[in-house]
Amino acid sequence: MTFTIKRSSYLLYILAFLSALLVHGLSLAAEFQLQRWPSQLPTPSLKLRDLDGRLWDTADLKGKVVVLNFWASWCEPCVNEMAMLNALASTQTAGESPVVLGLNFKESSLTIREFMVRHPISYPIVLDSTGVHMKSWTKGVLPTTILIGRDGRARWRITGEIDTADPRFIKALQPLLREAPPKTRRPDLS
Repeated sequence: MTFTIKRSSYLLYILAFLSALLVHGLSLAAEFQLQRWPSQLPTPSLKLRDLDGRLWDTADLKGKVVVLNFWASWCEPCVNEMAMLNALASTQTAGESPVVLGLNFKESSLTIREFMVRHPISYPIVLDSTGVHMKSWTKGVLPTTILIGRDGRARWRITGEIDTADPRFIKALQPLLREAPPKTRRPDLS
């Protein structure tokens, strides 16, 4: 009887977890899938504060390549890719480091800070406390990473755990780093 109760309790926990994922429209992906950002789909705006209160706006990052990573502390593939994202944030590729920006899905700043004690993160973490940005940028899968070109347009969507040594990732990122920054219009002085 004890085995049956434990087994039933275990199954209830599993069902509750899966139900929570469905309610939030989320799934977890460990397998790397790289897709071009649909050309007809506009790049959503993003304006969020990080753990220190600094406002991050993707419009202000034009001229830089941005690696926007959607994650949560309870997502194992998200945790697995953090060391590579730390390295990417501090490595010069094609003469410049991309801006790596982590977007945490619906966790409190206290939860994130406690997580960062165990898993140091060297790049800024912005807070999506409502999940609205997760919905507008992703297909509801964690982790998801978006590569944004210097012109501010999303170019690639990666679902699943990234590997910065994967030739597909390198082939997507390197051309973005080699692109010239967008030209700024000078006022006509005539």
